Order: sequence, then structure tokens, then C-alpha cells
Amino acid sequence: MVKDETEFDSITFIKDGKPQDLKDPVAFPFLYNDNGTGEQHSEVRGKLITIAPDKPDLDLGNKYFNIKHSPKTITPDSGKSYEITLFDFGVREVHYTPFSANKENVQAFGMTLLKSGECVKFPYKGLITSDFTYGKWAGHQSPYLGPGRGRELLPINPTDLEYHNFPHVFFSRAGGLPLVISVARWRPYVNEIALADLWVKPGDAIVLPPKVKPALPSCSSDNVARSLILDLHGNRNSARACWFMEGNATLLTTTILGNNDTMMAEATKPHYHEEKSPTKHTLLQLSDL
Repeated sequence: MVKDETEFDSITFIKDGKPQDLKDPVAFPFLYNDNGTGEQHSEVRGKLITIAPDKPDLDLGNKYFNIKHSPKTITPDSGKSYEITLFDFGVREVHYTPFSANKENVQAFGMTLLKSGECVKFPYKGLITSDFTYGKWAGHQSPYLGPGRGRELLPINPTDLEYHNFPHVFFSRAGGLPLVISVARWRPYVNEIALADLWVKPGDAIVLPPKVKPALPSCSSDNVARSLILDLHGNRNSARACWFMEGNATLLTTTILGNNDTMMAEATKPHYHEEKSPTKHTLLQLSDL
């Protein structure tokens, strides 16, 4: 039977691997990066590094000012509603600036670079590790469209960002294309946001510590208000490099994230943020990695 030429090949959004619980962090307190593969150890292995401190004065990325945000209720196929934050950046097209994921650039978005051969203290409970396969079209899917539309292929790539009070680790697998993580530094009390794509060199990883929204003290100055930051991230554009590499439609990566209980608990659950305008993501020259 001749294939109907009006049919397209199937499109991969995101395929989940089989999750595994992390080992007891008391007995295995060190997370080691073995060329893009995470390992837990009881003692220091390789070079021990520390989690980079927040530096509110770091200010990279494409900036938007006088942005707006409001709550939005989402009712998914499961029927259990939840609330997200709906951004309005006030532009017709949202631009993300590409950066190599080096130490300084990732710290500008509240992260720590964990290179191959390095380890970090990782004392967190309630986590799993899992492989994920991201398709180049994953960013053209939105979980916020309502019942029956979760697998709809969108003509645009909207903004989808989050934060949560548990750590996240993104591993860029050796031998593959760079992993791309979309990030933002939001200054919620002065209505500013800076956006970027971090291109993670194969073999490297980035560690995101737990995040909570800072409270604004009473009688705060403008400088204090601007120094209160909330770093956001999204991994729907993980396979962004595939758009520039002919013959590559998917990217395999490994992620450490919260288990089901951690994801559902009020104190640790993710907080999601959407902006509906089309986004533009440009190529980082691989020589810049």
C-alpha cells in the first residue's frame, strides 16, 4: 500500500524513561558527574565544588520591563484544577538570548555548573532520577490548554517556566548534542524579567537548588525591591540544538527531580508560569561552548 503523501511522520514531544529513587543522601551525600551521568557516593570523588550563591546583581539575558502577571486556573484532563501565573511581557514575540552554560552564566540564573569529574554535596530527600527523550517540537506543546488539547501541536513555541522548593539537576549526555535549558531571572517587585537559553556542553550538568518566592519587606527601597529575585527554568526546549542539526529530531537527557510526593506537597510543588506570545530561540555557535 502506498503511503498517503499527506501524512507526516509521528512527532515526539516528550518520552519519559523509567524513574529510579535516589539513594539515601545520608549514606551517599555526594553527587558526582561522570561525563554526563550522575552518581551518588559516600565520599568525595573528583573535585568537590560548592553550590554557587545567589548574586542578585548578575543581570544577563534579553530583558523586558513593565511586565504584568496574574493568576490563571488550569483544568487538565485529570479534572483536578490548579493555578499558574500568566505573564504578559507586552510584546508580540519573546526573544531568548543564547549563552554557553559556563560557571558565570549559569550563576546569573541561580544555578551551579557541575562539570565532568566534579562532585557536590547533595543532601536532599524525596528525589528520583530518570531519562527523558525530548523532541524538537516539545516546546510547541502546552499543558495549559484545557481538556483534550494536551497533545496538540501548536504553530508557536510559548514561554513555559517554573520554580519549586526542591533541587533539579540537568545532565547533558556525552556523545550527543548540547542540552538547552530556557531560564529567566524574574524581579517580581519591579516587574522586570531577563530571558536566556543556556546551552549545556555534552558531559556537563547544571544543578538548581530549591527555590522559593522572596517576600517584600515593608518600607523597602527601590534597590531592595529590585534585589529580590526569583529564578525560573523550563526544559521544553531541551532539544533546541536539533533545529540546527540536520537529521536530529530528538535528544536524550537525564534529570534529577522530585518524586510524586515531593511534586504534590504544598511546600515543595512546582509553580508554573506561562506567556502566550511566540518565542524566538537562536543558535549558539558550537565553537562557543
